[in-house]
Amino acid sequence: MNWERRRDLEGGKEIGIWLLVDDDGSVERELYVESHEYRGGNFDVYTATPDDEWNHEGEFETSEEAFGRALELLSESPHPVEGDRSQD
Repeated sequence: MNWERRRDLEGGKEIGIWLLVDDDGSVERELYVESHEYRGGNFDVYTATPDDEWNHEGEFETSEEAFGRALELLSESPHPVEGDRSQD
């Protein structure tokens, strides 16, 4: 099982998405960095399961802080990050 960065799914308010994918290609968990600037808000980090269970992992004033939290969550995970192009 590994985390995959999915830039092809990013758009709108989702500015960062990683999917935890098992060996069969099924998504076990999702990690999102979202912008709420369009409505005068900040940035949020969420995790979700395919069963629609959402956990709010924090609200941040800047995208850098939100991505920092997302990368922290990924580094705390026992699963590796594959295809990570966050440094692009």
